Amino acid sequence: MPIEPGQEVIFVVPIRKIKKRIPRWKRAPRAARFVREWIARHAKAEEVKLDPAVNEKLWERGAEKPPNKLRVKVVVEVVDGKRVAKVSLA
Repeated sequence: MPIEPGQEVIFVVPIRKIKKRIPRWKRAPRAARFVREWIARHAKAEEVKLDPAVNEKLWERGAEKPPNKLRVKVVVEVVDGKRVAKVSLA
């Protein structure tokens, strides 16, 4: 069941899934990419826009130690016929 446009949903993104498979120095950039992929898959959106606060939270402890999970609020909008998910901290 996809998220209706305009509806707010809170997700907990399990970043821990990728942490051990990625070299330490690449973890935060890969975590940001993983959040985009995970939200796109679960919100059924073609485009994902991360709020700067989400990126700052991922990088808060440096590139080697992103959080294990991230609680985010997702709002899906339809722009020019494309589903766009806007992600902010919950």
